[in-house]
Amino acid sequence: MFLAWPAPQPDSTKANTKEADTRTVLLQEYADHGNWARHYSAVRMTLGTFFVTAATGMITLRWDRPQIAVAVAAGVVLGIGVLLFMVFSWFTFDEMNKQRAIVDSYREQLKTGNMEVTEKLALWKWGTGLPIAILFVAAFTSFDLWWLFASQSKPGQVTQITVPMKVKVGQQPEVNVDVPIKVTAP
Repeated sequence: MFLAWPAPQPDSTKANTKEADTRTVLLQEYADHGNWARHYSAVRMTLGTFFVTAATGMITLRWDRPQIAVAVAAGVVLGIGVLLFMVFSWFTFDEMNKQRAIVDSYREQLKTGNMEVTEKLALWKWGTGLPIAILFVAAFTSFDLWWLFASQSKPGQVTQITVPMKVKVGQQPEVNVDVPIKVTAP
């Protein structure tokens, strides 16, 4: 940070002083960092949601025919999403840490006696970027592998379903009938 905070008590009779301008610039810089952090956070959440949905959509389009190529492509799409999520998480935390540095410099200028430096936000702590991304990757990987290997139908496997039908004969009232249907996988 290039600017230092002026004395805490500005001279109210001199509104256009160097100290008043410095204070205004630092407050605006604090607000700018907050706006960028909010922007990056919105971008990371939008991209994360899009890529998780896109990867899952690739699997659902081929739900009936699991293929290794589709599973790998879905994993690559999710990987791109996780990478972008992590990059924008880092941008978000960087802007928030810049805000915290401005707050720390103001506390130092005030010399309140309790001079504790705020802890920097890190990407690997719980509730931040990396652990959330790891959970999503683990959940998606298990879903992807389950789809690829366990959801394949076994040849000759018979599944029975019941289809409800309404039947009306002549002038008789409608009757609900459950029709059992057996489906054999090829």
